[in-house]
Amino acid sequence: MKGPSNNGRGGRQQPVDRRTRRGIITVLAALLLVVVFAFVAFAVDTGLIALARTNMQNAVDAASLAASQEISGAVMEAGETGGDATIDFNSIAVANARRMAERVAAANGVAIDPQVDVVFGKRTFDPATGAWPIEWGVSPYNVVKVTARRDNPDTNQANGEVKLSFGWAVGMESVPVQTASAAYVEARDIVLVLDFSASMNDDSSIRAFSKLGQANVEASLDGMWEALVAKRPAWPGTSQAKFPAGGFGKLDSHRGRYVNSSNTGTIFRYLGLDQTVNGIPRYPFPQAGRDGDGRPKRRPGASTSRNLWYGYINYVKNLKGSYHRRYGYRTLMNYLQEARYGSDRSEDLWRTPHYPFHAVKEGASLFLDFLGELDFGDEVGLVSYGGYSQTETLLDDGEAYVDIRANPITGDYHDIDTIQRHKQAGHYDPWTGMGYGIRDARELLLGDPSNPADRGHTRYGARPTMIVMTDGQTNQGPSGFNFPAGWDWAEWTDYNDDGTPDYATSSSKKKYAFWEAVEAIRGGVTVHTMSVGAGADRDLMKAIAFAGNGIWIDIPGGSTVAEMESQLLDAFRRIAANVPPAKLVYAE
Repeated sequence: MKGPSNNGRGGRQQPVDRRTRRGIITVLAALLLVVVFAFVAFAVDTGLIALARTNMQNAVDAASLAASQEISGAVMEAGETGGDATIDFNSIAVANARRMAERVAAANGVAIDPQVDVVFGKRTFDPATGAWPIEWGVSPYNVVKVTARRDNPDTNQANGEVKLSFGWAVGMESVPVQTASAAYVEARDIVLVLDFSASMNDDSSIRAFSKLGQANVEASLDGMWEALVAKRPAWPGTSQAKFPAGGFGKLDSHRGRYVNSSNTGTIFRYLGLDQTVNGIPRYPFPQAGRDGDGRPKRRPGASTSRNLWYGYINYVKNLKGSYHRRYGYRTLMNYLQEARYGSDRSEDLWRTPHYPFHAVKEGASLFLDFLGELDFGDEVGLVSYGGYSQTETLLDDGEAYVDIRANPITGDYHDIDTIQRHKQAGHYDPWTGMGYGIRDARELLLGDPSNPADRGHTRYGARPTMIVMTDGQTNQGPSGFNFPAGWDWAEWTDYNDDGTPDYATSSSKKKYAFWEAVEAIRGGVTVHTMSVGAGADRDLMKAIAFAGNGIWIDIPGGSTVAEMESQLLDAFRRIAANVPPAKLVYAE
């Protein structure tokens, strides 16, 4: 009988030699170890590269921020010292920025070449795309870019390539690494919130004799008259000057004539104000006001002119002190300021240097000039307030035309300047509704919360900013306004972090102004404030600026209007130069 077949057809399989199995496992283990080693080596070297890149990125982030702060510092120094905002970026500012970048990078263990690795550019807004492209090498510089390079094959050098732990296994012992960071000085969307109340002419009124001295106030009144004579406004449709150099009949001097009569008609005739030529007043009362469209009214007829002169005469008859019954240029200027301040009654007061309003105008003009010289892409809007507030977007007063309704926060500073210079103290009414002005500025920046379609006019990538100015105490607002439940003053006015508020008020009008400021602040608005003159509400303005992460500037005024004007110019310059802290470009 044949035994079982061993040819694999129905027979038993011969067992594999165990030594053969062990050999196969050894080969497989060796191959797997090579793969594992490769992964470990890759992981280690990748970690080294990532660590080096992270350290370098941190270093250039810090260096670019520090360098851009040198640019900010140069701007702020120009504002503090009264210097030109057109900074020479090829000298001190740039040299300081390069040195600072090198120093900060070195402190973080990274070597850079400040002449090669630190570059400057200009970041501007593109309204077509809503983006902020950067043009490198274009001044004025508001962007600094710092690059760190480890590309030297000599790994022992500070800028040597990153040495790999296992790179020898693949024939690469080191790799180059490069990182870069850019930081910029943020552009601002700024709304000026200016007090147009009637008290803004108090320092050039006779009432200021005791405060500023009679001679100083008289000089202001004379300056107002001389400005009107020099600018020679004429009655619409005529060449007749409203303020003739020779005056009006016997009303022909600064100090004026004393007329010892209490009869208004007698004084009117004595001064020669009753004269007519072909039925037209020879000396029409020089101000008729503006119509509903803001245009100057026509020359008044004889009856209207007489009534207007009577108003002036009755006012002077009842003046107290050294100008009692003195009919001249000073008392006429004083009368217009005190009794006919509104543009609907006196159309030409905006041409005069009345104070402190004129000082605010000059400060606002300097502010806009500084921004123009700086050329960092800031845009500006204007809100005025009296008893109510007005977003100033249209001027059509017969002498100038400005229409920025489509873009009420604009980079055309000349338009804003033209509007504000064509205004006067008490332009709309005499009161002080600061809260309304802050509300309008907030809505201009952020939009009206009651209208979801209104998203405001702040550009993405710009810092919303508000500058609030007053010379008095806010006295207008919603009746009986109060804060919502849970209001905590300490959350907003704890100056020294002791848990206790350092400002609070029971006045509903002041509460309203503060509340509107808080609503803006919650929306990301930085709020700066200025209190002007002895009667200004310093406590409220300081509290609003503290809550709004802004600066509060107190302008106490001095013994002359020139001193106050100088203080206001300094204040506006300082705020214009208070650019936001530098930001990294990628933070957008």
